[in-house]
Amino acid sequence: MMIFNMDAFTPQMKNKHFTKILLSIFTCFYLSQNLHAEDISLDGIAAIVNSDVIMVSELRAAAQQVQAQQENKVEQNVLLKQVLEKLIMDKIQVQKAKDIGIKIDDSAVDTAMKTIADQNKLNLQQLRVAIIERGLDYKNFRESIRDRLYSDNLRKRQQGRNNIADKDVDDLIQAESFNLSKDIQYQLIDITVPNKTNSVKQFNINLKRAQNLRNKLLKNSNLDNATIAKMGGTKKDLGWQNAETLSPVYSRTLSLMGEGELSDVIRDQRGFHILKLVKQRGGKREQIIEARVRHILINKDDPKAKLKVTQLRNKILAGESFSKLASQFSDDKGSATNGGVLPTTNSANYVPPFAKSVNTLPLKTLSQPVQTQFGWHIIEVLERQKSDKTRESIKNQAKSLVGKQTQDENLNKWLKSLRDEAFVEYRIKL
Repeated sequence: MMIFNMDAFTPQMKNKHFTKILLSIFTCFYLSQNLHAEDISLDGIAAIVNSDVIMVSELRAAAQQVQAQQENKVEQNVLLKQVLEKLIMDKIQVQKAKDIGIKIDDSAVDTAMKTIADQNKLNLQQLRVAIIERGLDYKNFRESIRDRLYSDNLRKRQQGRNNIADKDVDDLIQAESFNLSKDIQYQLIDITVPNKTNSVKQFNINLKRAQNLRNKLLKNSNLDNATIAKMGGTKKDLGWQNAETLSPVYSRTLSLMGEGELSDVIRDQRGFHILKLVKQRGGKREQIIEARVRHILINKDDPKAKLKVTQLRNKILAGESFSKLASQFSDDKGSATNGGVLPTTNSANYVPPFAKSVNTLPLKTLSQPVQTQFGWHIIEVLERQKSDKTRESIKNQAKSLVGKQTQDENLNKWLKSLRDEAFVEYRIKL
């Protein structure tokens, strides 16, 4: 039986306040007869942590469990030192959580206990028996779960304060631009301000020309060649280019651009460049259908829902106002106040029968009655377009990765500061 396997604990928690919970949550209550340290007694104080204490029995029990989990055995005193430091940090985090007002009530602990029981295919009474049979004190077990909830909530709160800089995300994407651009082709226009000088003064003049030219292009992207030439630049249509054949500065820049956009001023050995990405093709694209829809809903609890929605459809076909009927009769009160119009969104966000109609209905054509789990609808698609969300998807992935790295770094620094500020007195020698 998989008693107390905590690895699957996190995804099941209703409020998702957990990080991966270590086995030592509950194992600190085991009393080992096999681990001996000659210079410490069984029932003394191992360390004082601010206003709390860690008993030798806690230390021995936790060390025993860690030792049982390790494939390679660690020298006894080294193991005890490592485990004691972790117990100290656990105490500090629980104390800090309580100091800043985090509260873990019995219902939160009950939820955690229920999750452990479900994970092990037990009910709560069977879990209680299993805990006691393994030599644990049930009350202390519950309190250890409460302490872990304190620590995890504290970490969550601290991690939530981390801000992710857009530059960090862009830097990561640019560093991976070669992989991201694999099998992609770009249709490009390259506006260049030459810069073949060793003069700092002339360098700055040319840079200023390129910046002024970009500002002009932002206002009018169709500047003629003569105007561009007067401003010190040249315009060249590069046509379709394979991403792999472009210079690194081009590929890094293009990996962050969308179709129709102008790049910032970039520089290579030839001069200053402003790239216009006309179109892009190839590679792994993430396209979605976005639609603006209006509908009328008759709630599923109405026994005449289908009949009513059919009658409303007939009235609209006869010339009555969709908006007025939606405002008067639709049970979707959120959209009813707007004539039944829903916000423009990815059609995949709708439930399947509704989404199917949104994706297949001709524009501005009234649907037949459509049934969903909410009731019966009549639907009209006002606008529909395909959108390329590849760049947004890449940025979201990069942001997630950068965020995880940033959180880990900041959390470790913060935990170190908590440890430095705490009063810790060791009562045993290891």
